Amino acid sequence: MSPLLGVHDGRGIYLLYNGILKDKSIGGGNVLTGSVFEVLPKFSGSKVIYAAANRMGGRAAREGITFKQTPYALEV
Repeated sequence: MSPLLGVHDGRGIYLLYNGILKDKSIGGGNVLTGSVFEVLPKFSGSKVIYAAANRMGGRAAREGITFKQTPYALEV
């Protein structure tokens, strides 16, 4: 299983949850950090990343990331 769920409207859609990244810590890999971002499957376009928290600060915007907090920002 991959944290990159797929591509929609030209954006890479990622979901981080406990266990998917073989535990990069801060709660088992469900928090977006610089070290977690480095091991995510690469996607050259903009990215939407669903996770429990974002610890990347301003780097997220520079990397083209839109952060959505789980479970609050999940939409069907």
